[in-house]
Amino acid sequence: MGVINTDPIRQVDRFLETEIESRALALALSRGLVDLLAGRQSAARSDIHRLAQMPETAFDFFLQLLASNGVVRGEDPLRLTPDFRDALAHRDLLEAKLWFANLVAPDVHGLFAELLSDIPQFMARAQVFELFRYDRCMEVTPENLAATARWVGYTSTLTRYEAPACLDRLNLAGHRRILDVGGNSGEFARQVCERNPSMEATVFDLPVVCALGRRHVSGSPQAARITFKEGDFRRDRLPAGHDIISFKSVLHDWPQDDAATFMREAAAALEPGGRMVIFERMPIEPAGTRLPYSMVANLVFLPFFRKPDFYAVELDKLGFIDISVQSVGIEMPFALITARKKWQ
Repeated sequence: MGVINTDPIRQVDRFLETEIESRALALALSRGLVDLLAGRQSAARSDIHRLAQMPETAFDFFLQLLASNGVVRGEDPLRLTPDFRDALAHRDLLEAKLWFANLVAPDVHGLFAELLSDIPQFMARAQVFELFRYDRCMEVTPENLAATARWVGYTSTLTRYEAPACLDRLNLAGHRRILDVGGNSGEFARQVCERNPSMEATVFDLPVVCALGRRHVSGSPQAARITFKEGDFRRDRLPAGHDIISFKSVLHDWPQDDAATFMREAAAALEPGGRMVIFERMPIEPAGTRLPYSMVANLVFLPFFRKPDFYAVELDKLGFIDISVQSVGIEMPFALITARKKWQ
């Protein structure tokens, strides 16, 4: 008997190994083929062809791509494979990863040399950075909400599936209030509160992001314990009164000097005896393995990932004690860095 894969991220990434097969899957999702097959045991080839809206020769090729990727099996009728049905339980993650990979792939295709050798030029020309426009996050307007919701939805979905790997390794017993800096939609804070019924959380982020975050958590049982504080940590002081401050997938976005400054500001806001928690992606290390297409979403941020030593050294400079670094393997290396502020 084979090993059953119960890791949602790996279940999904199994179907994102090559670009052409991934693009075929994205097309099958967008044109309703997956919905048709998911709602029944099997479907006639003619029904699927009608939805596909493509010539017969192209349709044959399309079905072969889906079959070789393990999405469908059979000829007529066709059905979804059991493995793909399992992956569909995490459809939000599947669709988010497909969307972002297909969005950033042209940047990697056209600017691969710049990605490796000229970072300023890559950042100036890559279209992906038009998505993450913080200037659109300052004023809450329908246009800014719509533009920002695209990337907030994506990062929230990633956090939904990545946060458990962090929180499984984090004992928060005895803590009362957490401040999640750059906390996005509040998904990380929501999971903290879900696991710790006596804790309250503050999410500190830009105004438009906070507006989207309030919507995100509004229907959850934890909503009453989550407060959104609007601000810009590049210039605004962090709110006091928290015995944990967390950075989840935030600090890698910024140059080292800026990241060190943000950590220093967090240290000043943290209560004596409190803990700082950093959960970040680490550098991509293929280590002799071939990178799947799903990794293109992380490859576009290749220049920004750091080894955990940087964070540990900065925490030591700030006078923190009990500094701990844990390696966490998800779809790429993560590190969980924790430290305690001295009592004064």
